[in-house]
Amino acid sequence: MAISLEELKKQRDQIRKHLAWLDTKIAELGEKPDEPSDEPAAEDEQGGSEAPLEPPAEASHEEDSIDAGRYQVESTDEVLRAKVGCFLLFVLGIVLVFFLIFGLPHYIM
Repeated sequence: MAISLEELKKQRDQIRKHLAWLDTKIAELGEKPDEPSDEPAAEDEQGGSEAPLEPPAEASHEEDSIDAGRYQVESTDEVLRAKVGCFLLFVLGIVLVFFLIFGLPHYIM
């Protein structure tokens, strides 16, 4: 599953917006946010021509929300339901094979 460059850039921008939102919330609570390091980012070392984005001055929660529906982790109920479904299909397949081998010749004759 290949992820496009545009999708990766969009995710990086969402992470930066989320970090800016976290910094504002930390500042509201009275603690000093972590300062960004002076080291260049890994993308800059690889020849990225993009300048780093500055966090927005005021970020609303609606702008910073990540598309949770798209990236939501499957729940254990969904995984269990998929396992049961696969097992039932397997059993039905075996029953069909046995019917074709042993039962169908009796109906034809």
